[in-house]
Amino acid sequence: MMNPSSSGWIKKFFSLLKADESYLNEYPGSMSPEELIYGYLQPTGIMYGFPTSFLFMPDHEVEGMSAEEKFKVLLLEGLLLIDFINGGKFDEESLEEALENYVRFYEETAIEKAKRSWLSFKDLTVYEKLESIIDQRVDIKVSFSNKLWTSYLHNSLIFQDLILYYEYDNSNHPERVAIKRRKVMLDVLKLVAVAAKADGEIAEEEEALFDVFMASAKLEGEDRDIAKDFWDEDKTLDDISFDADLSWLWKRYMMEIATLTVWSDKVVVASEEEFLKQLALKLEVVDDEQDKSFIAIQSFVLSNADVVPFLSGKNEAEQLMDGAADKWKKILGRNKEKLSVELRQSKELVALIAKSGRTELTEDEKKKVKAQFKDLGRSIPAFTLFMLPGGSLVMPIVLKLIPDLVPSAFRNNQIDEEE
Repeated sequence: MMNPSSSGWIKKFFSLLKADESYLNEYPGSMSPEELIYGYLQPTGIMYGFPTSFLFMPDHEVEGMSAEEKFKVLLLEGLLLIDFINGGKFDEESLEEALENYVRFYEETAIEKAKRSWLSFKDLTVYEKLESIIDQRVDIKVSFSNKLWTSYLHNSLIFQDLILYYEYDNSNHPERVAIKRRKVMLDVLKLVAVAAKADGEIAEEEEALFDVFMASAKLEGEDRDIAKDFWDEDKTLDDISFDADLSWLWKRYMMEIATLTVWSDKVVVASEEEFLKQLALKLEVVDDEQDKSFIAIQSFVLSNADVVPFLSGKNEAEQLMDGAADKWKKILGRNKEKLSVELRQSKELVALIAKSGRTELTEDEKKKVKAQFKDLGRSIPAFTLFMLPGGSLVMPIVLKLIPDLVPSAFRNNQIDEEE
């Protein structure tokens, strides 16, 4: 059994990986590298500070681990994933080189440096260096609220390490990465501050959430003062410049952090909806991308409601399901004409949607629906949500709403069948 709290756990991790080497070479190449990084990491919970699943480790190897230990494993897996997407290999020699690269990334960008024990006078091996760095990076904060998103977001800033490593690995300019990290970290804190005030009020959950981010960011000096000023003063979205050359992945991360903030009290009012719209415009994020961010968050929570302690036995999941229905109604309404045309050409999908209104679909039928929704993603981008694990959980909502929104497509198919 691997124990991430003991020295030598990374070597143990790699010994367990050898049996799964074939699995590590099965990533599809149909999406862009950034979409692949998001697609595989978003369902693990690393973006939201709550690790729920892993990329490579089998479940029995991580049973009984603390949240902090799970984060250590997940951070290492994220680094490996990015290497693999960038054309890396998983043979022993390549893995050794990868570890050296991870240490260089953290130390050259001044994110973290390896520390030796005061009792040890020997030089650290690359394994010991990386273990030291990961130990320092993964520092779970004590929850001071049992609310939904403040409990999730204890360490979501770790996800920034992975985006920065992807950029470092592709540019090899550590000084640029270090400057960008400072800018983006500040922008995230500013964004949380102004998002929390988007409705004119500051809920207890939103204040706790900002405190979590401040603690996790470990800002110093002037940067810390700037972030606190954004919270204490009457700042708006116009006061955030977003001048750090944000990629698609950064923008998706920003949108989800803002969405989580306005949603931290589980109520999104008109002024908060408008705030998210204005943010999307400022980040140059199209409506479909904003929709997918919102629904991906809902999908994650719904798919993990049974393993997240503070959701068990409560009504948060039901509230989120109601929110998902409202969001999907707007998305489907915007794409009603396209959807109607697509459905007219897919008699099997229409038949399955109609059947789902009367009875539960079989597992095989659900797979068929999911596959055809993926095809719809070519003309209706929001449907690419179903490519993500957990995306199928909102499928019953979509199936229920479609007949009401595009009845003409069903009528046409019924006429065809009668003929």
